[in-house]
Amino acid sequence: MTLNSILKDAPTVLIAGHMRPDGDCLGAGFALKHVLQKRGLTADFICDSDAPAHYSFLPGFSSLNERRLKVYDLFLCVDCADVQRLGKFAGYLKTARSVCIDHHATNRGYASENLIDATASSTCEIITALLDESGELDDVSAFCLFVGLSTDTGHFMHSNTSKRTVETAAKLLGYAVDANRVANLLYRNNTIEKTRLIARAISSMRFFGGGKICVITVTQKDLTETGCVIADTEGLTDFGVNIGSTDVTICITESGGRLYKVSFRSKAADVAAAAAVFGGGGHVKAAGCMVQGRYEDVVQKLVKAVTDGADF
Repeated sequence: MTLNSILKDAPTVLIAGHMRPDGDCLGAGFALKHVLQKRGLTADFICDSDAPAHYSFLPGFSSLNERRLKVYDLFLCVDCADVQRLGKFAGYLKTARSVCIDHHATNRGYASENLIDATASSTCEIITALLDESGELDDVSAFCLFVGLSTDTGHFMHSNTSKRTVETAAKLLGYAVDANRVANLLYRNNTIEKTRLIARAISSMRFFGGGKICVITVTQKDLTETGCVIADTEGLTDFGVNIGSTDVTICITESGGRLYKVSFRSKAADVAAAAAVFGGGGHVKAAGCMVQGRYEDVVQKLVKAVTDGADF
C-alpha cells in the first residue's frame, strides 16, 4: 500500500486517532495532515479526547478536533487498534471509505483497507516509510514523526527499538529535527502540576508478587488537587518499571463511577495478555484497558491477570 493508493479519489480526508492520544498517535496525525494539506487536499485531524497540553509544541496542535466538513471522502485512522478507541467518531467508518494505519498486533482490521505492521516500533515508523517512498518527507512532517518514534520507544530504550527503528530515526534526523530539543520538550518539560502528580503517584506505590509487580494509583482527588487531567498520567508507569526488582507496573487511574483506566508496562511479561482479560489490548510490554468495580477488587483482579500469565 502506498500513500497514493491510500488517498485515491479522496479530496477530503478526516484523520482520526485514538482516545487519549499519545505522541505516536499525534505525531502520525499531524504529519499526515501537513502532507495532505501540501497536496492541496482538505484534511482535518480528530481524537475523541481533549487535546493533551504537553504536546502543544507539535505543529498544528491548536487545530486538533476541528472539523470543517460534515462528510469526508476518506476516513483515515492512525495508531488506533480497535473501533472502540475511536469513540464517538467510529460512525465515520460507515459514511466514508476507510483506511487504518497501525502497528498494534491486536488490530484485526476494522477498516475497509488496513495497513497493519506489528513489527514496526510505532505508527510513525510506518508513515515515515510511506512519506519517504512518495518523496513527501519534509522538516515539519519529520519533526512530528520523530516525536512519535521517540515516545513509543521510550526515547529508544524499549525493546521495540530495532535496527529499522534506528534507521528510521536517522532518516528523520536528516531533516530539521534536533533530537536534543525533542528530548527536552518530551522528557524535561513537566509542569509543576505534573511534578506534584508524579510525587503522589510514587507515594501510592504498592508491591505484589514478591516485589515483581508495582501498582500505582491516581485518584480523581489527586488530579483535582494537583491541577492535572487524565492525560497527565502518561508516563507514570515508567517510575515503577525503573525499579530494578520490578518487572510489571500497573497504573490505575480513577475515571469516576467505579471505572478505572489501566495502563500496563513491563520489562519481560506479556501484559497485552493481562489487558485482554478485561477487553483491552496493546503490545506485549505496553498495554491498557478499562476495568469497573470496587477499587481493591480491581487491584486484585489486575494483579491476578498479570501473575497468571507471567513466570514469577
